[in-house]
Amino acid sequence: MTTTAFRKVAFGAVPAMLMAGALAACNDSAPTVQAPPTSANNAAATDSGVPTAPATDQSTDQPVPTDTGVPTVSAAPSSSGATGDPAKVCNETNTFLTPGVLAPSTKKATWGKPLELTQKYGGTVTITPELPKVKKPSGENDIFGPPKGQVSLLIKVTVKYKSGDQSSIAGIYFALRDTQKNLCNYASLSQAVPKQEQFDDGDVNKTTTTYSGTLIYEVPAGQDYKKYTLLYRPGTFDNKTTDAPVAWTN
Repeated sequence: MTTTAFRKVAFGAVPAMLMAGALAACNDSAPTVQAPPTSANNAAATDSGVPTAPATDQSTDQPVPTDTGVPTVSAAPSSSGATGDPAKVCNETNTFLTPGVLAPSTKKATWGKPLELTQKYGGTVTITPELPKVKKPSGENDIFGPPKGQVSLLIKVTVKYKSGDQSSIAGIYFALRDTQKNLCNYASLSQAVPKQEQFDDGDVNKTTTTYSGTLIYEVPAGQDYKKYTLLYRPGTFDNKTTDAPVAWTN
């Protein structure tokens, strides 16, 4: 199995299992539907002398509800370069979560500058990402390393508590886009930095006021990364918009 094939299996397994589990749970809990009376039963009712109600129209002109109760995941914004050369543009398309996009309401800052974010189900924090740094692949045997023609891009992010309740900032809700707005691959299994130094789930509050870690993305080699855009879009269950509230670029 090639490195690229192994990575696709590894990154695609978790979303597939999550959706399969959700569908199985819904099937188990669905109520059974009682079969309609057979013609024999109708005949018996007629013979007993009890008048029967006229049969209802069973045509399929009216649509039948198909709501299974399984929550759906919004489709990710299209990326014009998703099928482009991975040595020149980012081309991530396998997204289980909805990545953020720039919007008129998005607060923007340059790399290294803090932006304030108030969460719907939390408090207020400031988020500060450092200028991206490149780390080349360690070798061909690194199955979790970037594919040929790409490098690991490291972005150290610091979150600081400001006010209100505890806030959780998760690494999976950041999104990196190249200069053509294509989505870059978030390398959650990468070993470019030790696992304990990577940005996972940052919880900050009055007691634990600061959290920092490194985000890792796979990007084409030799690009002007300071012109890339890092966005953060909270992944709450009722967030129906793709607009990112905060973003950084130069």
